Amino acid sequence: MKKILTSLSFVLLALAACEKDNYESPNAGLSGAIIDATTGNKVPQQSNVGGGYLQLFQTDYPKPSAIQSALHPDGSYTRDFIFDGNYKVVPTGPFIYQDTLQVAISGNTRLDIKVIPYLNVSCELVTKTSNSITVRVRVTQPPQSTQQIAQVLAVAAPFSSVDANTYMGTRGLTNTSAVANSQVVATTYEYTLSQLKPNTLYYVRGGSRTNNTGNFYNYSPMLQVTTNP
Repeated sequence: MKKILTSLSFVLLALAACEKDNYESPNAGLSGAIIDATTGNKVPQQSNVGGGYLQLFQTDYPKPSAIQSALHPDGSYTRDFIFDGNYKVVPTGPFIYQDTLQVAISGNTRLDIKVIPYLNVSCELVTKTSNSITVRVRVTQPPQSTQQIAQVLAVAAPFSSVDANTYMGTRGLTNTSAVANSQVVATTYEYTLSQLKPNTLYYVRGGSRTNNTGNFYNYSPMLQVTTNP
């Protein structure tokens, strides 16, 4: 009798395991970009720690937990391995975002999110040598953004995840906390990034930060510059 009960227990456990294995795995995804509502361009982001992120809350269930994904440097995002369903979407980063977004995700779904960036940053190449790159950085501030502009900078690295904290060689940096915003946006900042290697491809970005909660940076689109031999 004991052997029969033991065998029956194994059968029940096996059936339970099979039933558990029959649950569908998450096979949906959400992708898109953070878009400047005024220009229609992507809003570049910090590459590493301290960058913007996206949170998804599946509203089909009470008290859903946040599903969080980092935003990519070019302003795009991708979140795979989630279930089909209804979600609330909450982006956080160097921008003003007010509308609550609801999206029905079915399979691979795309959603572009319109925001107002705290700052718009441009970066242009001036000159280069075998061990340096000189750029000009300019900053503009949308009228909806009134925070003090705290920093302007330029960085370079031989990898595309370059940002204010991750770079090679020297970093160009100007503290502007005590400078009027009107003066900052009227100024062209020129930086020479030195201690670079000859004949090497560098990814270069201009950046700027307001005094915002989270200390998020806004960035220019990425430049690709190869130093001279």
